[in-house]
Amino acid sequence: MKVIDFHIHVGDPKDWTPWVVEFFKLRNPIYFNTIFDKLSAEKVITYLKSQGIERAVMLAEYAPKTSGVLTNKYISEFCKGHDELIPFGSLCLYDEKPLTEQAEEAYNLLKMKGFKMLPTYAHFYPNDERLFPFYEQVQSWDIPVLFHTGTSVFKGSRVKYGDPLFLDDVADSFPHMKIILEHGGRPFWYDRAYWMITRHENVFIGITGIPIDKLLEYFPKLEKYQDRFLFGSDWPGLPEIKILIDRIYSLPISNEAKEKILYKNAGRLLGLL
Repeated sequence: MKVIDFHIHVGDPKDWTPWVVEFFKLRNPIYFNTIFDKLSAEKVITYLKSQGIERAVMLAEYAPKTSGVLTNKYISEFCKGHDELIPFGSLCLYDEKPLTEQAEEAYNLLKMKGFKMLPTYAHFYPNDERLFPFYEQVQSWDIPVLFHTGTSVFKGSRVKYGDPLFLDDVADSFPHMKIILEHGGRPFWYDRAYWMITRHENVFIGITGIPIDKLLEYFPKLEKYQDRFLFGSDWPGLPEIKILIDRIYSLPISNEAKEKILYKNAGRLLGLL
């Protein structure tokens, strides 16, 4: 069964805040001792293939107060020439450059295939109307936007911005915009994330960071909404992605649902199918 990982981080230690580097070191020493030394796309691809992953989304990040800064240019250059790696951009809310101009550059010049936004890390409400022109852009481009929802372990994050219900305004105002609620509102907003996919056909749930053995407890109607869930690992926040994939295989749901969660839903959102 093919797998697309919708949530991968790369970068040099200087790009991350010290507490994020320490977190990765503790959670994944193998990464720091082998892959991270002289980090390259080739090393990442080799690792991903060893875990059974065909393609993966590489995420830019502009959150200097919380996690760090991985620029759109860095992610674009890292992925360039490697079809296995799918670049996702982000917006810098601390830059004087207009958000729409940043988005145009990321999409048209750097060839980003989607965007990641971090409300809890960059401290903004996702239904802030200053973002609406950007949402209009991505809706017209027919590319997905992934939003970090729920909590975070990192110093500097602000949980109040992570409620999935803030995306209700956005999904309603931009009904053709592909919205992904990453982490599913963990840990106390799972019910709100679920409600969002029942109300809005353009909303999806990324299961990154959600314990797989609890997935059906948090989303008991997952089978019914199998078209709306996406697999992601948050690597290198864990040493082995294959363990997560195996846990998906072991869930008491149909093979069709497993295939959609692991590959087909992401493939459709990314225009690969």
